[in-house]
Amino acid sequence: MEKSKKEKIKRLKQFGYYSKGLVYGLIGVLAALVAVGLGGDIKGKSGIAQFLHDLPGGIFLTAIVALGLFAHGLWRFYEAVVDPHGEKGKTRIGPRIQFAYSGIFYAVIAYSFSKPLFSNADSSEGESQKAALGMLLEKDWGIWAVWAIAIGMALNAIWQFYLGISEKFMKQIDDNPDSKNEYSVVKRSGRYGYIARGVVFGVISFFLVQVCLAQNANELKGTEGAFHYLLSLPYGSFLMGTVALGMLGFGVFCLMVARHSDISKLE
Repeated sequence: MEKSKKEKIKRLKQFGYYSKGLVYGLIGVLAALVAVGLGGDIKGKSGIAQFLHDLPGGIFLTAIVALGLFAHGLWRFYEAVVDPHGEKGKTRIGPRIQFAYSGIFYAVIAYSFSKPLFSNADSSEGESQKAALGMLLEKDWGIWAVWAIAIGMALNAIWQFYLGISEKFMKQIDDNPDSKNEYSVVKRSGRYGYIARGVVFGVISFFLVQVCLAQNANELKGTEGAFHYLLSLPYGSFLMGTVALGMLGFGVFCLMVARHSDISKLE
C-alpha cells in the first residue's frame, strides 16, 4: 500500500478512536459523579450529544464528534472488507461480520449525534430504536427478529467479557513499541473498560428479552437505562459507579489506541 494511502487510513482510524474515547469518557465521568453524589448526570450516547451541543461552541464540537464517529464506522467497514489484521490467503468470516456490525452500529450513533445540529428537540436515547422495534413487532415474523437481536446483544456482552478477561484487546497496542511506557495504563483501562461494556450490553440484552416477552417496545432501554437499572439494585451506587469508571477506562483505552495507532499490518 502506498504511503499516502496508509497515512489517510491512519488518520481516519485515529479520528474515529479519539471521538469514541471522548464519548465513552464523558459517559463514565458524568455517571461516576452521580454515584458519589457530586452532581453529574446519567446519559447514554445520544444524551452526550445533547450535552456537548449545550456547551459553548457546542454546535462545532458536536459536529466534530459526529464526524469522528462516522469515521470510526468507516474504519470498521474498511476492516470488514480488507481485514488488515488477518493473515494473507485466509478469509476470516466471523471477524468481518463483527467489523461490519460495528460499522453499522457507529454509523447509527453518528446519526444520533447529528440530530441536535438540525433540531432543538432533545434526542433522548432509545426513541428511534423503540420505534424500529415497534414496527418489527407489528410483523408476523417480527418477534423472531427481536429475539435474534436480543441473542446477538447477549453474545456481544459475552464477547466483551472475553476480551476484557483474556486481554486480547492488547493486540492493538502490542506491536507498537512507542506505547510501552504507557503499557500498564492502557492494559488496565482496557480490561476494566471491556468488562464494563459487557455489563452494560448484558443489561440491554435483558431489556430486549423483556421486549420479546411483553411484546412491547417500550421495555427497551439503552445505556442510560442500564445505568439506572444498576442504580436501582442493592448497593446500586457502588455497582453503577464501578461500571461508570470502567466506561471511563474504555474511553482512555480508545484515546491511547488513537495516539499509538499502529497500521504496520495494513496491506
